[in-house]
Amino acid sequence: MENILEVKNIKKYYYSNSEQFRALEDISFNIEKGQIVSLLGPNGAGKTTIVSIIGGYLLPDAGQVLLNGESIIGTTKHPRIGVSFGGDLGFYHRATARQNLAFFADLARIPYRQQETEIDRVLKIVSLSDVANKNVGKFSKGMTQRLHIARALLGNPKLLLLDEPTSGLDVEIAKSIRDTVKNLSDLGISILLTSHTMSEVEALADNIIVIGAGRIFSTGTVEDIVKKSQVEHIDRPATLEESYLALAPKLRRK
Repeated sequence: MENILEVKNIKKYYYSNSEQFRALEDISFNIEKGQIVSLLGPNGAGKTTIVSIIGGYLLPDAGQVLLNGESIIGTTKHPRIGVSFGGDLGFYHRATARQNLAFFADLARIPYRQQETEIDRVLKIVSLSDVANKNVGKFSKGMTQRLHIARALLGNPKLLLLDEPTSGLDVEIAKSIRDTVKNLSDLGISILLTSHTMSEVEALADNIIVIGAGRIFSTGTVEDIVKKSQVEHIDRPATLEESYLALAPKLRRK
């Protein structure tokens, strides 16, 4: 299978009062075409730092990040990487969904003659075509979250970085967002997902990377992580949440 993303031996240090804080230490992993890979770990484990380096918002102190075999370290936000941080901010609430996406299409340097077609394409993918001319300020949280994903899809990126895509959403709306993410994977888009919702990771991730104290603690499928945790039940397999909670004490920084 073709590797879309290769992260090789990434290190990131921060310095305060001449003391070194190791945010990331020797992080390496791959994401294949159409694969959903999830980062799991406690707050402060290094997940956001990894996403920021891949997204071009932060430089590592060592290591490589390759997209389709091409180094992207030191570049600004890469046109083949879409980033969705979600939340209530990021859009002009008095403008329509279409007008907002036109603004971001300009920022993404999509030629003006192609913008209408491109905006129609991404709105259709996230099922917002019927509200394209509605002011974003009148959107529900779920609609806004889908618009964030539409924005990230402008320019047809090969890799999508999704940070907590269903945070704060009710069960039904969260399910629709997960369905959208799964559909993107089926279209061949590779996805790096961060989420604190274990059921979401369990439902979506092809591969899971467990991060602790800036290092990779474990990688594999849900079944692999469950096995690593050594949590056992008489009548059923352990869930990912039960397994993660068993591993959590080993992931914290000392």
